[in-house]
Amino acid sequence: MSAKSIKVDMSSQERRWEEHDSAVKRAYTLTNEIGPEVKPSLVDLKAELARPHMRSCSLCPWRCGDARMSGRGRCGVTNPRINSTFIHMGEEAPLVPSYTIFFSGCNLNCAFCQNYDLSTMPDRGVELSSKELVETISDALNSGRLIKNVNWVGGDPIPVLPYVLESLSLMESNIAQIWNSNMYLEEDSMKLLSGVIDVYLTDLKFGNDDCAQRICGVKDYSSIVYRNHKIAMEQGEVIVRHLQLPGHLECCTFPIIDWLAKYLPGAAINLMDQYRPEHRAYEHPELGRSLSSEERREALEYARERDLYLL
Repeated sequence: MSAKSIKVDMSSQERRWEEHDSAVKRAYTLTNEIGPEVKPSLVDLKAELARPHMRSCSLCPWRCGDARMSGRGRCGVTNPRINSTFIHMGEEAPLVPSYTIFFSGCNLNCAFCQNYDLSTMPDRGVELSSKELVETISDALNSGRLIKNVNWVGGDPIPVLPYVLESLSLMESNIAQIWNSNMYLEEDSMKLLSGVIDVYLTDLKFGNDDCAQRICGVKDYSSIVYRNHKIAMEQGEVIVRHLQLPGHLECCTFPIIDWLAKYLPGAAINLMDQYRPEHRAYEHPELGRSLSSEERREALEYARERDLYLL
């Protein structure tokens, strides 16, 4: 991680973002010639800039502020809780084996959530200090088993971004880092990820704001999530997941494919067909069934006609 070899000046509270942005530029010039770790490093500065969000949160567009510490924030996450950590063999083929950290809680509220047991229960799991988590990761990496990366997932890792950065500042191993996320976060949060995340493994759920509002209860989905995908493409490698929803071929899947072909032609795409009615899916009549083989065929043909790189 080149960001650990970039020394920064943290003496001025007022100039920390200016120092951060300058250091990020330096980090990207050192990608192929990573030097020894220094203190304080760019990663330390990122952790320091993120830390206040654990008390008054503006990590994502909900901007819940002080409410997160009373559990009234949108995600319900107060202190980070880890549901499980293990070597995951079920991710996309280029990423496995992947050491995954599953956090509880999520800042979206998708009616069809396939992992609702994690996303809707922010108090589920165990609390570990960043030091304890890094020790757990180090034990796995030193176990002799092949591990390609560390995979931050959930729920979603957005509400615990400060905790992730603090953990990265303590981690000694130089291993690829994956941000596995719905990408509904603020632009400053994307800046904090720049230079420390190698692969963005994203969920691109909706092709328009109406579906996002109706099914997920979120406003301005397209402007925020699509913007962050463009930023991610500038910062690292991107693998985009789109879970096909039954009855949403014309309104979501096709527009997403068109957008990817236009703006992210170099990204790898996982057009997922394993949708099943879960959580509150039956509140929406079209989501109460599995994806049809015809919908799947049409989506694949549409994507191939636009030369998307499909995993």
